[in-house]
Amino acid sequence: MQHNYLVNLKDNKLAVTLLLAFSLISLTEIFAEFNGDKLLIWITKPLILPILIFYYLSLSKKVSAFFVAALLASWVANLLFIQNSFQYIFYGVMFFLLYRILVIYIIVNKVKMPTLIPLLLGSIPFTFLYVIVTMYTYDTLGENVYLFLIQGLFTIFLGGFSLGNYIMVSNKANTILLVSTMFMAFNQFIFLLKLYVEEVNMLQAVAMLLFVLGQFLLTQYMFYTETFSGTKQSII
Repeated sequence: MQHNYLVNLKDNKLAVTLLLAFSLISLTEIFAEFNGDKLLIWITKPLILPILIFYYLSLSKKVSAFFVAALLASWVANLLFIQNSFQYIFYGVMFFLLYRILVIYIIVNKVKMPTLIPLLLGSIPFTFLYVIVTMYTYDTLGENVYLFLIQGLFTIFLGGFSLGNYIMVSNKANTILLVSTMFMAFNQFIFLLKLYVEEVNMLQAVAMLLFVLGQFLLTQYMFYTETFSGTKQSII
């Protein structure tokens, strides 16, 4: 499942410029999170995903409207999360759910699993983690635990699908997808850790680092699987 996007990137000055801008602004935003600089966060965070979208559009040979919509939903969610109030966080979670649904739709339509066994086996570690975390955070989350559980169901499915896919075929694209999924899952767990520790800024910076890497790797996955657009990739 090889793709020549690296060659295309080398020959595409616009894409190279966008990638450099994405890296620089992402690092600046992570630095701002670490220092609790709200002004710098508001300046940089809204730019990250739009730049990634333009980077994807500048290189993709078969643009997925669903992937662009997913990144836009994630962008809106992150803007709402900056507010750090329950109402905005609630709406942010809703948009992030939409993001996950779209990503799952994209991946399920790219990969043809022969049976449900790889999915079930891959879901075991993610289910175990979510059960443990829920048990320890139930009292603190209160009614918000339901939002976390809904997010968890989609994360478990996506994680199980990615891990099961990787177990069946350990190629580069499936490895990228699995690592991206794990980064996004750990990002959720860090969100809960912020309820128990004082070094919130440091955790927020780590969460943003995982988020940026997860989104970038997912974009790379899209490049690597463009060959299979319109037909499902069989993993056997």
